[in-house]
Amino acid sequence: MITTIKTSRNNRQTRKLITLGQLIESMRHDTPNDDIRQLRHALEDARQLPYDSSSPRHEGIRRLPVIYPSAEADIDADGNRNILKFNGLLTLTAGTLHDSDEARRVKEIATLLPTTVAAFRGSSGLTVKIIVRATRPDGSLPNAPDAMEAFCQQAYAVATHVYQGLLNLASLSQDICVGPAIRSHESQLLWAGFRMTFDEQPFLREEADALLVPDDGRLLQANEHMPLPAADAESETEVGHETRQLIAFLQRNYAFRHNTVMGYTEYRPLAKWYYGWQPVDERFQKKLTMDARLMKINVWDPDVTRFLNSGFVKNYNPIEEYLWDLRGKWDGRDHIGRLAKTVPTDNPNWPQWFRTWFLAMVAQWLGKNTRYGNSLVPLLISRQGYNKSTFCRSLIPKELQWGYNDNLVLSEKKAVLQAMSQFLLINLDEFNQISPKVQQGFLKNIIQLASVKVKRPYGKHVEDQPRLASFIATSNMADVLCDPSGSRRFIGIELTGPIKVEQRPNHKQLYAQAIALLDQDEPYWLDAKQTRALMASNQQFQQQSPEEMFFHECFAITDNDTEGQYMTPTAILGIVKRHAGSALPRCSVNAFGRVLANMEGIVRRRNTQGTEYLVIPK
Repeated sequence: MITTIKTSRNNRQTRKLITLGQLIESMRHDTPNDDIRQLRHALEDARQLPYDSSSPRHEGIRRLPVIYPSAEADIDADGNRNILKFNGLLTLTAGTLHDSDEARRVKEIATLLPTTVAAFRGSSGLTVKIIVRATRPDGSLPNAPDAMEAFCQQAYAVATHVYQGLLNLASLSQDICVGPAIRSHESQLLWAGFRMTFDEQPFLREEADALLVPDDGRLLQANEHMPLPAADAESETEVGHETRQLIAFLQRNYAFRHNTVMGYTEYRPLAKWYYGWQPVDERFQKKLTMDARLMKINVWDPDVTRFLNSGFVKNYNPIEEYLWDLRGKWDGRDHIGRLAKTVPTDNPNWPQWFRTWFLAMVAQWLGKNTRYGNSLVPLLISRQGYNKSTFCRSLIPKELQWGYNDNLVLSEKKAVLQAMSQFLLINLDEFNQISPKVQQGFLKNIIQLASVKVKRPYGKHVEDQPRLASFIATSNMADVLCDPSGSRRFIGIELTGPIKVEQRPNHKQLYAQAIALLDQDEPYWLDAKQTRALMASNQQFQQQSPEEMFFHECFAITDNDTEGQYMTPTAILGIVKRHAGSALPRCSVNAFGRVLANMEGIVRRRNTQGTEYLVIPK
């Protein structure tokens, strides 16, 4: 028996046990509302990957039950899932594929192996699900939870190797990735599952051969060769044979994945999976080469590098994986508002402004807006010891903490652009130390970028990379904003007390709420009225230049032309200079005109003499 779990609109889960045969029979037909066909059409139109965060929203997919082929399970009163019986079935995924024709060919290839129990197209139509049965050499299966999990680790290593080799040798238009159908909690392979799908011609072989997995607590060792499927003996060359040996050796001992966010390949030893994933560096690559040569495989460093940078290594996006797991799991409570209230301030607009910024940050990660970047920046202002930096860091869950950066040097422009495509949240700590020139120039520009053009290390050309990072800032001084025209980008908030950071946020619900609100099309930008309120609020944090301070000593601003008079910047500057004398720095008429143009509330008009401003001389 296998387990299906369906989640209702109010997030209540119901369990059902069915046979694999019943599942295969039920997937011959779509749902009454044609949810799966609609999903496939939507993905076809958008040309997006099925788990891409920018794929179109489709509510019907959430109503589909999730299938867990590996075990019989139940759900207790608290909603926790418990394994009752492990049946030895494994779930592999081949894809993402080019089109339905390629999916059909992959499914046909998978049926050639006698160990394939079932094969069918996934709900997106661009993947193929392959069900395989594994047992110990004596035909038994483990009963204890820890033993089940350890067995799954061994079984998936064997199954992935066998099917990866077969499908990669097929002449397909795209590289194939085969691995556990799991997108988070990789140590919980018992819960590898997939959404209910539709396939008019699913394959089922209930009497398939079982993969035999060693029961002595070890994975395949380096000297236990499991060769890839044999190539044509007439066309096989010595180089081809050595390449196939290298691939078999590497896949037998390590799991690899290409981190598409960071732009490098990561590895995890199969025998010590609990070590976690580590970036592949030059030292490790040379170790792989030496290990292969010690196994009498005649390869060199470029051969290993070529494999690590090829389509044999599946792509992995940590952001999509984390966020996809949270879709449809919001409990309906305002977790974003609760987090905003931990920041004590007298500004009544802070909860709404923070909510808008938080949604914009998540939308930035999801790639929802390709025209504009998240140009809002919360600016937390207080004296030291108010937990500002701790609060900023706590916004990012531990699974994504690699994406937090609080030591960016703005003078290193290339590094800043690179960081914007790789980090999730950049904290401009000690914002008051950023010079007015940088604020009004480089910083003002990068905050609104939707993408960045960078050249990756060792890259051969400049690439247009989507921007991921949003910004937040802290300051110990209140008069920190130097650019009046750019103050609409900052959410200046003066704290009335320390931020409450004793309890960490419920990140899963926090981001589940954000995804739900974005799916409901809640705006993640400020409208014109909100922007005016923000700029008015930021006036208290605005630095005044000497020119502006002396102007206010000499003139008052009015909107009543019967009270004031229109004057040119030249005339106004002449009066200011006579009043200030040598205390006024050297200032040109053009520079003074820009100061007047950026003043809040000043009325201007254009005539044949240029621009004139309505002022009241004191």
